[in-house]
Amino acid sequence: MKKIVSVLSVAALTLSAVFAADVSLNYKMAGALYTETNKKTYAAGKETAVAQDRTILDLNGYADKPTGDLAFTAKNDFAGFALTLNPKVGDAYTKFAVDTYYGWLNFSNVQVTSGKWCSRYVNRLDMHAGNWEGNEFERYKPGVINGLAAHDIDNLTAVNKGVKESKADYEQRLSTAVAYTLHKDEDSALMVKGVLVDNDWGSTLRTDTKDDNKRAYHTKSYSDVDGGDLGFFSGFAGEFAYKTAGFDFNLALKSMYRDQLAFGAFFRTIGESSNLLFGLSAGLDLKSTKANGEKVVDHRYREFAFDFRGHFDLTEELCLTTMNNLSVYNKEKKDGQKYEDMDSLLWNMVSVGYKANEKVFAQLTAETECKPFKVHQKGNEDKNELDGPFSQGGFTVTVTPGVVYSFNENATLTTGVALEWKEIGASPAYQDARNGEKVTSTIKIPVVFKVAL
Repeated sequence: MKKIVSVLSVAALTLSAVFAADVSLNYKMAGALYTETNKKTYAAGKETAVAQDRTILDLNGYADKPTGDLAFTAKNDFAGFALTLNPKVGDAYTKFAVDTYYGWLNFSNVQVTSGKWCSRYVNRLDMHAGNWEGNEFERYKPGVINGLAAHDIDNLTAVNKGVKESKADYEQRLSTAVAYTLHKDEDSALMVKGVLVDNDWGSTLRTDTKDDNKRAYHTKSYSDVDGGDLGFFSGFAGEFAYKTAGFDFNLALKSMYRDQLAFGAFFRTIGESSNLLFGLSAGLDLKSTKANGEKVVDHRYREFAFDFRGHFDLTEELCLTTMNNLSVYNKEKKDGQKYEDMDSLLWNMVSVGYKANEKVFAQLTAETECKPFKVHQKGNEDKNELDGPFSQGGFTVTVTPGVVYSFNENATLTTGVALEWKEIGASPAYQDARNGEKVTSTIKIPVVFKVAL
């Protein structure tokens, strides 16, 4: 036994000498003093009932469950490892789930990283997001909102786990990245990164067959892996970034499926009292536009987004943050189709923060969301139709006055009133077409207590 203890002691001392280890803990309780949800029920286009649900002192009223993590990091100049565990609290149990786990190796200017983690480069200017949920501050990440290929485009290790022609439902995947970084000086750096992401990408080297007229045509899709085709089980991503003392630029590329390509370009100005971020993102469907040698579509599905964000320190105490995104969805246009079929989503946010003293930080955040335009064919008529925001459900408006109280550097209490109204200005025609139960407004008084060590 003494020999075993001695061996373990020597091993622990050796690891301590070789690796600089760091352990951090945090716990966040996100409850609500009061929650009110107002609903209306419609049948055959007519309002049939009005309902109101209220809850008081709900410990899980602002987030699904209490959250927290245990983060462990060990590193030296040549290698490192990171592991983050999250407790999952149920009615009668508590278990830990692995959130992130990855390791890295350094070879001069080259770093190899492998594991499960969120690989982002863009500075989202969310320094005052604090403990608010996304709906009360940063509702969406840069990229095409709910896009099939370019949603949260700068998150290189995320995959839309739904079928690629269906809804956007992203998750982090096991990945391996190789990055080359060259530092010109303390303020300037250039980085080139390539990433493989665990996913059934599809196949290539497809075997074609021919009909009696000797025309080549395809008998199977690239997603098939039989018949001698070469299947890939990793998606591909890459990034180029260049930073100086005055600006920061990065270009992200992703292809998580054989027939999809997405990219995002972001430019950020860096100043002492202001930062501006401009972004352009796009996702493209690259499936073949021919069948039996004949053109069948003019273009496949496409999606685009324009991002603008800014953070301004107006005085030493007063600051302003704004986030804005316009996403456009251009549906497949068949060959010979006269009109485009397009949809859109516009999100705007502005937040004013005031540091009253070392312990109190007050905020007022307002957000709006709507579908600004929709272009489509009008019924069976030979003309197109342009719908505005009011005929598509009006505006969703969120206003959140709040305050963050810092007991010390390790513990904070966040509270406020989160107000949301839906379908403001919706047209009578839109209201008449509704059926089922719809939420019209909500009121929450969240209380978020966080301790981090």
